[in-house]
Amino acid sequence: MIVRLSSPSPARRAWPLAALLIVSLAACGDDDGPARDAGPDSGSMEDAGRPDARPVDAGMTCVEDEDCDDGVECTRDRCDDRGICRNLVDLGICDDGIFCNGVEQCDPLEGCVPGPIQTCTDDDVCTIDRCDEEAKLCRYSPRDFDEDGEADINCEGGTDCDDRDATRGSTVAEICDDGVDNDCDEVTDEADCGRPMYDVCEDPLDVSAGGFFELSSEGAAPDYDLECAPSGRKDLVLTFTIEEPQALTVRAEGRSITYVELRTECGDGDTAEQCASGFPGTLRARSLEPGTYFVLVADVGGDLAIEVVFEDPRPAPPNESCDMPTDVSAGGAFRGSFVDVADDVDSSCGSSRAPDLLYEFTLEEERDAVLSAVSDTGDSLSLSVSTTCGDEASELRCVRGSPAGTRLHQLPPGTYFITVEGSTSREPDFTLDVAFEDPTPPPAGDTCGNPLTITPGETVTGTLADKQDDLDISCGFNFRDVVYELELTERSDLTVIADADGPFMYVSIRDGVCDEGSAQLRCTSGNPSRSRIRDLAPGTYYLIVESFSGTGYTLEVQATEPTTPVDVSGNENCTTAYAVPSTGGLFRGDTTTALNDYETRSCGSGAASNDVVFRVDLIERQRVTASTDGSSFDTVLHLHSGECMSEGETACDDDGGEGSTSYLERELDPGSHYFIVDGWGSS
Repeated sequence: MIVRLSSPSPARRAWPLAALLIVSLAACGDDDGPARDAGPDSGSMEDAGRPDARPVDAGMTCVEDEDCDDGVECTRDRCDDRGICRNLVDLGICDDGIFCNGVEQCDPLEGCVPGPIQTCTDDDVCTIDRCDEEAKLCRYSPRDFDEDGEADINCEGGTDCDDRDATRGSTVAEICDDGVDNDCDEVTDEADCGRPMYDVCEDPLDVSAGGFFELSSEGAAPDYDLECAPSGRKDLVLTFTIEEPQALTVRAEGRSITYVELRTECGDGDTAEQCASGFPGTLRARSLEPGTYFVLVADVGGDLAIEVVFEDPRPAPPNESCDMPTDVSAGGAFRGSFVDVADDVDSSCGSSRAPDLLYEFTLEEERDAVLSAVSDTGDSLSLSVSTTCGDEASELRCVRGSPAGTRLHQLPPGTYFITVEGSTSREPDFTLDVAFEDPTPPPAGDTCGNPLTITPGETVTGTLADKQDDLDISCGFNFRDVVYELELTERSDLTVIADADGPFMYVSIRDGVCDEGSAQLRCTSGNPSRSRIRDLAPGTYYLIVESFSGTGYTLEVQATEPTTPVDVSGNENCTTAYAVPSTGGLFRGDTTTALNDYETRSCGSGAASNDVVFRVDLIERQRVTASTDGSSFDTVLHLHSGECMSEGETACDDDGGEGSTSYLERELDPGSHYFIVDGWGSS
């Protein structure tokens, strides 16, 4: 085990956290009824006070009506026969015609003001209260939040045992095997339960006219085995009959992956013509012969949305094999479809049994080829370029993604072949874009022929955005990669850290030869990726760095004097724990004869193997790094602070280091801390 102690300054990728309290203030109103209305809408923005007019006292003398204007909009002002002003309230002027906001009032001083609002509240929790504007009255109905026509069982006369779920109620049929009391009789999955419609071949749904269908597989049984579906999936059966050749598309979407299989005989899996899965599951056929067919749709159970579309039949693409690849030498965009296409050729980044289509181009002079293939559905595609059609050994490049794109630099004159390959689960349409540009050299670090250089103690930044996938590494995939050359002048322990600030990084360290997988010393993935190899001889080494994200990264290389391991024994428990010196170090031991003294909560019950203990005593807060790199078994490393017993555990790691080794890095307070080296499994 390796233990390092350092100052408590923040380590790489450790950020301070701050708690933020966001307070949002909003106006609040009464939910019992509509908002108050202050009076009729005037359509203008007037002064909120009384209109400008001379005040008039009731009973003042007058000659004409205009002498009696009191400035209040809801009074009728007139001069009577005796020459006395009369200001009579007229409520009709304030009425806005809306019942549910209450009756507007006329204030002799303020004018129209809102009256008491019509709340319609009866203070009964078992009724839903509402104001009916059209009928000009209050309505009170039994509480039925899920609107299934049944009142809540907690209210008088109610029969709905779950008023939040419209699929449960006393009028609902009990569904078998779903673990729910569907019919609210306080018995779950009773003997007289039923299954949904279209559950078996004897009761299929006829979809011959096509269309959109909303079904449910809740309570359906796993009656049939679909070749592309795991066992135990609940299935429904559709059927259709066509009188002439037709193209078919069936899309089925549920709450998880959905499986769709086409058969000519419903109960006979040997008659399955194809099976597709996905989210949604999409099955396509370019030309079905007249006859009757069956479609089996399976999922984990729940609501299903199924669309069935019939179209005119489509011809088979001519470029299904190397006999007639489509010529794309002129460049441009080329449409393709994998419907009913077979797997004819192999590529290094493709999938077995996945459909593929072939293309070719011929160059009369050196050019860059820029290629991209993207599916209409967003499914990942594989794109391979070779000098001989169907010959994987002649492959120049193979990329996979959505889209699958690449640039081949400085291609010499000649004929080249492109293979575009789909997936085994769906048959999407796609577009292949082909462009040819003036030749350019690959960017520095893109290949083994032009590696970047890095020296011990150096930290560099770079990007994979302009790189291509040229090399295969054992822990990586078909991702863009960059090559670094490292020269060691003396025997050293080598540490390599690659960090993309989020995405996983993959690093292969090779001895002397860049493009040979057999020269690989170590391949490590992680976020970040950490590699450590002890006691490397002087010489030339190559670092191949790749990631599924073509973004920026940081690469750090440290070469230190080789560490001599200290042999440790007898540290079988907390009492006999080995005391790690303040300088840290490399320690070598054996757990074979030890006992399983300590359990871990954080890493689960699988860490039940023999264990040994190391103690770190701190007099001040320090950052401590512990690793089991170099161990010969699948390790588990757990940390206990203060109390060494199992309940004192503060951290645990299973495979956070290289391969199946463990890695912990923590800032620890003064005191005693115990690192327990355990193993995955019971021995």
